[in-house]
Order: sequence, then C-alpha cells, then structure tokens
Amino acid sequence: MSENTILCYCKGVTLGKVLTAIEEGATTLVEVLDATGSGSACGRCVDRIEAIINEGK
Repeated sequence: MSENTILCYCKGVTLGKVLTAIEEGATTLVEVLDATGSGSACGRCVDRIEAIINEGK
C-alpha cells in the first residue's frame, strides 16, 4: 500500500498521514484519530486504521 493511499475518504487522510502520527508518538486508535482527524465523520475508516496500528505492534 502506498503512502498516498487514502484511508479516510471523508477527511482525505492518507496512509502516510497515519504513519506520521504513529511516528510522532500516537500509539492508540484514539490518539491516531485525534492527530489526523480521521474517523470523525462516518467512521468507516476506523477498522482500517486500527489494523495499521496493530501491524506495528
């Protein structure tokens, strides 16, 4: 998956933005959502983002 892949279509949040949030210290789903703004509209992206966080653990 490319860093340009959009994970949250409502807010236009890419994989790269999620990875940056994780690199900058976000370790939980809530922290990543807060840092990126994703998950705050329809919520369909939450499972995808949670899977990415879990891959790094």
